[in-house]
Amino acid sequence: MTSRILVYGVDGFMGALTSHAAWRAGLSHIAGGRAIAGVAQHAAALAKEAGAGAGKGAGPAEPRTFTLGNAERIAGQLDDVGVVVNCESLEGDDLRSLVVACIATGTHLIDLSADRACVAALAAFDEAAGKAKTMLMAGAGFDFAATDAVAVRLAQILPGARAVTLAVKRGPRTMTEAAWLVAAMREEGETLKNGQFVAARAGERTIEIAFDEGPEKAWLAPWRGEAMAARHRGIYSTLETYEVLPEKAARALEEGTMAHRFFKRGWGLKRLERKLARGKVAPGKAELRDGRAVVWGEARHPDGRIRRARLETPETHVYSAEAAVLLARMALDGAAKPGYQLPSAIAGAALVENIPGVTWREIVERAEETADEDGRSVAAAVSPQEAPESA
Repeated sequence: MTSRILVYGVDGFMGALTSHAAWRAGLSHIAGGRAIAGVAQHAAALAKEAGAGAGKGAGPAEPRTFTLGNAERIAGQLDDVGVVVNCESLEGDDLRSLVVACIATGTHLIDLSADRACVAALAAFDEAAGKAKTMLMAGAGFDFAATDAVAVRLAQILPGARAVTLAVKRGPRTMTEAAWLVAAMREEGETLKNGQFVAARAGERTIEIAFDEGPEKAWLAPWRGEAMAARHRGIYSTLETYEVLPEKAARALEEGTMAHRFFKRGWGLKRLERKLARGKVAPGKAELRDGRAVVWGEARHPDGRIRRARLETPETHVYSAEAAVLLARMALDGAAKPGYQLPSAIAGAALVENIPGVTWREIVERAEETADEDGRSVAAAVSPQEAPESA
């Protein structure tokens, strides 16, 4: 196993952000992507920052350009790579070729996507990756890693819990993310109930969650990959994920409205995408610096006990970049496990405790829930108005 990290997709926003995070952390790495001009421009920018002494001692990233789709060609680019962090949204032959190349060369793969199709695609290679002693990780970005961290921590707080509900509140989306959301909202997804997948439509149920100062409506989000992952992991047999949606998207899911009728017919989808992203290809510097996101979770034990928790993170893209770098570093340090894995499998509490700007709360709403079976304090009651404790 070599000790180099390759961040793929630096010719796009998320890849560039992750590469910058790795460089700032003092992690020497390869900056890879499809477009020669985009990769070269990114590498030149890092070299300029390195010359100015802005990093922690890491040299400039080495640019490396290659396309996907041909596993043999990709494998030739991975001879000196220990971990690939993929920041592109891949599907079909592109995803398959990258996975096959990583398995063939014994290169660990960390993928940021939380898309349920991507989660399922990587899980399908579990046996082959295990035999090759190669790790394939899905969902290293915020949209899965943060919810995974909450679900796993709740299982630790309440051993034996079999059901969990998760809800996400995040900031504005980019144009690419808005297009993906609109498409996902129109497809049938699934939730997990008693160990079985149950077909579900986006927004067919809603719940009220006090993310911040007061209750907000969150819509069922069966397009996400948590149900697929939960069945593979085996902790919970029942799982649902909800998400707070922008007003325009929520209106499109409200039956009886003109927006919903248009949405069902596929009218005005591009216009909806532009409104959701506000025409932005990437978040601005102020959004990246000041943005926050929240994941709320509730675990339920068969005996009726309940535990709730709240994870607040930096802006979603910033959290994704930091989580990917953390996971890549841990994989190189020997924490990688062969086969298909989820972020918490190698990072555990680090996804909550070791990422700057993350705060964690265990929420207790009734006095009798403030002690566990041996009488020790589980958590103090917390109201949304109280100042958070840094993890």
